[in-house]
Amino acid sequence: MTLPTVLHVIRPQPPGEVGGADLHIADLAEEQNRTGARALVCHYGNPEYGALLDARGIANSGLPADGLRRWTKHLRAYVEEIGPTLVHSHGYDADYVATALKVISGTGKGKFPSYVISSHGFIRTGIKLRAMTVLNERCLRFADALITAGAAEATRLRALGHADVQYVANGVRAAPGGGESFPMDALPLPLEGPKIVYVGRLSPEKRPDLFLGAARILTRERADVSFVVIGAGPLLAEYEKRSANLGLSARVHFTGLRRDVPDLLAGADILVCCSDTEGTPRAVVEGMAAGLPVVATRVGGLPDLVDDGTTGLLTDAGSESQLTDALRTLLEAPGKATEMGGAGRLRAMEKFGVARMWAEISEVYARATSTAWPLATSHSR
Repeated sequence: MTLPTVLHVIRPQPPGEVGGADLHIADLAEEQNRTGARALVCHYGNPEYGALLDARGIANSGLPADGLRRWTKHLRAYVEEIGPTLVHSHGYDADYVATALKVISGTGKGKFPSYVISSHGFIRTGIKLRAMTVLNERCLRFADALITAGAAEATRLRALGHADVQYVANGVRAAPGGGESFPMDALPLPLEGPKIVYVGRLSPEKRPDLFLGAARILTRERADVSFVVIGAGPLLAEYEKRSANLGLSARVHFTGLRRDVPDLLAGADILVCCSDTEGTPRAVVEGMAAGLPVVATRVGGLPDLVDDGTTGLLTDAGSESQLTDALRTLLEAPGKATEMGGAGRLRAMEKFGVARMWAEISEVYARATSTAWPLATSHSR
């Protein structure tokens, strides 16, 4: 019996970084393989990502950063070699090359596999990214089905006339528990007092400037609070220097890229996501799974994750004052913060597991391919 096969296509973050979509695909492909489907990944520009996939037993084929034209040819040859039931692309460059192949190959039966695009959240900051978004949105009409990481984005795309659009929240695996010491304890921070954490790329749309601004204010008000920035990105060196210039080096710690984010979160107290644009950021789900209250902006899929006043607090995008006020509220009411964190953990385990995610995506695949895709018997993972 031939297994239904999905080929994921992505251009991951540059070497030295790992993005949420990169880890999403690794989790999804691993679950698809575990339940009896066949999942492979075609990637470009980051050999370290290929090593990550290898370590998780996921078949993959990658190219160094030698240009999109060569990657398009490579993808075409890979599609011909493995004959996937479905191609699933993730992100700007992946959508461009997969759509180009579909257009070149035609849309007749047997010429190109069924095609699904996941929208992990468009970025509309700056002329270049706005232009890339316009082009990417034109690619969507060539897909047999669309998956979004936020309910509002699904509604928007349906209003634009896309027939098959499904909102599927990203899922994450629960972090192993049971330890009494955490990697957070080893960081050069005060051992006592609450620790507020930012997880994500240090890039303009993620607004690390707001996090640092709130840290500047709150460290003046309280002697016990400290801040941790987990992640890499183009702004890392700039913000390390800015933090030092503000005299925050003893209270704000930059970890760089870490592979043990869930373990770090287990030793934290509050998670912040202050982005201007988001899909369903896995860092927020991981924070909820670790029992942390979340302070997040009201953008993208974040309102689908954070129940304002129950599992965390929502603020307007771009507002340093609202972010600071929300953090101050939680710091001044630790009992309420703990209660929110507990509610968030229950919500994360119920709604944002990997098996639940694959179950919902398999329904999209089934519609796109007229093929049943194998699932686990339980959605609890």
